[in-house]
Parts: sequence; C-alpha cells; structure tokens
Amino acid sequence: MAGAATVGLPIVCTLSFDTNGRTMMGLSPSDFAQLAQSLQPRLAACGTNCGVGAAEVVACIRNLAQAAGPEVVLVAKGNCGIPQYVDGAIHYNGTPELMAVYARMALDAGARIIGGCCGTSPAHLRAMRDALDAHVPSGAAPELAHIVEALGEVSTGARAQWGGAQDRLAGAAAGANLRRGRGRRGAGPATE
Repeated sequence: MAGAATVGLPIVCTLSFDTNGRTMMGLSPSDFAQLAQSLQPRLAACGTNCGVGAAEVVACIRNLAQAAGPEVVLVAKGNCGIPQYVDGAIHYNGTPELMAVYARMALDAGARIIGGCCGTSPAHLRAMRDALDAHVPSGAAPELAHIVEALGEVSTGARAQWGGAQDRLAGAAAGANLRRGRGRRGAGPATE
C-alpha cells in the first residue's frame, strides 16, 4: 500500500472467503469492513473474490455492505462455480445464466463493481453485462432464502454471520469446525 500511496494510485483490496465464511486469516466480512476502513491511505474499494461460488460471494457482499455502510465502494468478483477435473481438463459448473443472476444479486446486495474470477469466460461476462443493463435494482438486499434458491447453497459460516455482529461467535465456531477439513476441497457448498 505504501508504494501505491507514493505515486497516488488508487488501491482496491479483495479477499477470498471460504466455506467457513472467513478468510484463511480468520477475518469475517464484518472484520474486513472494519479493517478496510482503518487503512491509510484509504481504499478506493474493497470486496470479495473467488471463493466457493456465486452464492457465497453474494452473501459476503451483503454482510460487507451491512458492516461497511453505503459510502464504501464494494467489489464482487465471483468464480464461475466450483472447478472439477474432468477428462484431463478443469471445468467450472457455472453457466452464463447463473452468472447473470449472480451479477444482479450482487448489485442488489451492495456491490458497485461486479466481475468474475476463476472460470469466468467472455460468454459469462457478456451475460452479466446484459443482465445488469436490463436490471432495475430493487433497493433491498436479497434475502438468504432467495440467494440459495437462485444461486445454490451457502456455507454454514456465511449463514451464521447472516444476522450481523450478534452472530460472530457462532460464525467463528462454525469456521473452526470447517477449518479442520480445509484440505478437502469437496467439503464446500454445492452450486448449480
């Protein structure tokens, strides 16, 4: 950050949140929002990238937005599903249609910069752009049930954090249990 500050470049920081709803360093979305607001120089934007699917990214953005407030520019860069090794190649199970729904929900959850991460192709980005161009924001963040219905399941950790600060201990406990199995990539939530 110091290097960027010396030449006046804006700084954008995104972190990846895993199946426990936390980063590898144990930060929850609300912890990250507090940290991001304390950094000097101030971040131009902060948010989440990659992770375990579009549903988890939307839930994380909603939790970040709740903790950060409306003045913070949030970034959502969801991966295009979960990678699977099939016939000698990596494939992602997220369709352009799923990523279009993700983009609209990320906007409604509070993201102002929306993109894709691993597995996102030009076709996915085109579907996302078209969906955002046609979308009229509802003004209300999506509810957890709607995220799950539209994008797939979210982790126990993200669910525990859904209620905000009062659920941080529950999220930490859920995260501790899931961290023990971190080496098993298949232990994450399913996406469609």
